[in-house]
Amino acid sequence: MRTLFLLCLLPLPALAQVTTNDQALDSLKPKQAAAPAQSDVLTPAETPAHPVHHAVHHTASTAHATKTAPAHPAPLPVVPLAPPTNAVILPPPQVLPVHPRPVPPPVPIKADAPGAPSFITGGIRLTFGAGVADLNSANDEALLDIAARAKADPALTISVTAWAPGTTEDPSTPRRLSLDRALAVRAVLINAGIVSDRVMAVAKGYTNIEGGPPDRVDIGLAHPKSTPTGAPAPTPAASASGAGTATTSTSKTAGADAAAPSAHATSGKPPP
Repeated sequence: MRTLFLLCLLPLPALAQVTTNDQALDSLKPKQAAAPAQSDVLTPAETPAHPVHHAVHHTASTAHATKTAPAHPAPLPVVPLAPPTNAVILPPPQVLPVHPRPVPPPVPIKADAPGAPSFITGGIRLTFGAGVADLNSANDEALLDIAARAKADPALTISVTAWAPGTTEDPSTPRRLSLDRALAVRAVLINAGIVSDRVMAVAKGYTNIEGGPPDRVDIGLAHPKSTPTGAPAPTPAASASGAGTATTSTSKTAGADAAAPSAHATSGKPPP
């Protein structure tokens, strides 16, 4: 009994039964491709030398190459041997405003104002009443004659030198009075058409007042750069001294010659 039990425990060989189906095996075999029809097979004579698509591609690429490819290669750019110079940027031109020269107001002419014009070397001399700077019609006409002579010769300059009496205790009063007289004469000349740059006015006060009446203004005409003799233009002081000499010599002449200057002084016009 025990032996039978042990035999049952021994491993037994595996047993299997295999059956085959020949029809199923035949269905697993690959099928042979069907033979093409006779009309679909091309003979060597009908076979094209190149595929159609290749011919079309070749034609399109040739046309594209013909359009894009230049006949000659473009020349290379020319490189300068030296670098270009730096550009010079100039500032914009400055336009300065032009202001017209101010013209002084006209000087009132008083018929009863004392004073008279007289001729001196190189110009004329105007006298005034004591303590005033008023011009009468005779002095005004003499100044207009000086302006006409200056306009006829643009190279002439006009010097105006004024004096007034005074003392050392009060030097400002005669200087202010002489300045008023010089500015009055200058205003008449500028209103007559003389440019202000050509009129040089100087107020002396009582300085160097000798050589003529104390209440006077000397007007001289001269070329600033040269004179006919090559000597510098005479100064107002020299003109005053010359006037004193001319007055002394005139007093020694005949009565007819002495009367002529007084007639011109009364009329307000200097002798020729």
